[in-house]
Amino acid sequence: MPEWIVPASFLGLLSEFAPVFTAPSFESFRVVVTGWVHALGKHRISDVLRAASSVASKHYGSYYRFLSEGRWSLDELGLVLLSLVLRVLRVDEVELVLDDTLSRRKGKKVALAGMHADPVLRQGGRPFHSYGHVFVVLAAHVTASKLASTGWALPFMFRLFEGRWRGGRADAPSDKKRAASRRRRGADKRRRVRKTDRKLVRGQVVECEARRDNGPLPDDVRPTKLQLAAEMVLLVARRFPHIRFRVLGDHLYNGRSLVHEVMSQLDNVHFVVRGHGNAALYELPPPPEPGRRGRPRTRGERLPTPEAWARRKSTRFRKVEVEMYGKRVRLEVASLVGMAYRTLPGRLVRYVVVRDPRGVYETQYLMTTDTELEPAEVVAAYARRWPLEQTFRDAKQKLGMQDPETQLPASVRRAAPMAMLTYSLVVLWYLTDGHRQAQRMRTQRDPWYDKTARPSFGDMLATLRRAGWRRGFLDPARRRTKRSKMLEAFLDEVVAAA
Repeated sequence: MPEWIVPASFLGLLSEFAPVFTAPSFESFRVVVTGWVHALGKHRISDVLRAASSVASKHYGSYYRFLSEGRWSLDELGLVLLSLVLRVLRVDEVELVLDDTLSRRKGKKVALAGMHADPVLRQGGRPFHSYGHVFVVLAAHVTASKLASTGWALPFMFRLFEGRWRGGRADAPSDKKRAASRRRRGADKRRRVRKTDRKLVRGQVVECEARRDNGPLPDDVRPTKLQLAAEMVLLVARRFPHIRFRVLGDHLYNGRSLVHEVMSQLDNVHFVVRGHGNAALYELPPPPEPGRRGRPRTRGERLPTPEAWARRKSTRFRKVEVEMYGKRVRLEVASLVGMAYRTLPGRLVRYVVVRDPRGVYETQYLMTTDTELEPAEVVAAYARRWPLEQTFRDAKQKLGMQDPETQLPASVRRAAPMAMLTYSLVVLWYLTDGHRQAQRMRTQRDPWYDKTARPSFGDMLATLRRAGWRRGFLDPARRRTKRSKMLEAFLDEVVAAA
């Protein structure tokens, strides 16, 4: 594999994932990641191979099979990435950011796709739905004080959520029109069918070989987003039992299926999630009285809701300055402790009420399972979930997360996560070695940017590409080649990548 396409430090980072793959699959992995980095236009698999140029030495079908039939685990790949992050951070406590994102797709025969709520295209509060896949994503929050005051969210674990509304019906109007058009043109009938790799056996969902999709799974066995999130958090916390994890999530991930499921099995995980103003809080149940018959109580006296408590206890609020989104923000906070019986029975949680002194923003309610955490730190921790939203934007706009036109079930589960994993690799490379190469290359920033501003993902990706191209021109082993030929080969690759 020609090393001049990407710098040696990036290849060394990729070599950390060799134990996850077989030798042929590892070569395909390096080719796919290299092509994904250098693709300047769309990021379909064919575009990725075209951008990889001479690096893609095998038949193009083998790279498609790398996604659809490869015997490698996406979870193991993510766990190796997390171990690299832990090696860089060198801390005893790690913050994990939890959220989901929609990858819009087209095509009636795309496996496991369906109609999902699309908050980006929603207008005027009216719901909007798009066809595609929803991935529940778990990311690690990393910071580099020398580069920026805010951090980055590096996705490393993914789960595909299958909704109840499925597309790809065989009698869809568009399919009928296409069939009639092919008959008029005398073309052969297309035999593509929508496929899945899961089936229901005795009430349990099991994996199977790719077969015809007969419809969505029943609601009583179809995993919810909370259950998929709990599966990922449990897997990570058990793999690293010596690390304390703090999971940051939105109000959608404030549920019993996640919080109670995880904390009832492990003691190295805490949650900071957005709560509800009308949450039902209780005191802990009193100890059972000796000699009293009947089932012991599971909850104590009812406490006021956080919203009602905030109205009655207005004198309990105090002004604090919190680090949020790279700025110091003045807020008013107050907290109360109670048992959220529906979310986490048997344990106390802390509800933090956050008010804006100017009255511009609505009052927010945050919940944490760590009752020893200060209210100001709870607010700052919840604000650190925002970088994951920026990650989704960059993965879609810069790395074409929605571009691959894969249709088989295994390819669908791996293609979009591969784009987000590439994002994590680029950022991790920049934080460890790329920022030094950027200084050596003396990249001239636009005059309207602040010199101390946080480097964008576009800057990181451009630095990685320039480092690879620079190696191609300045490598001593290639100086015998005429400069005109080197430039010609370089332009051919850039044009192919675009």
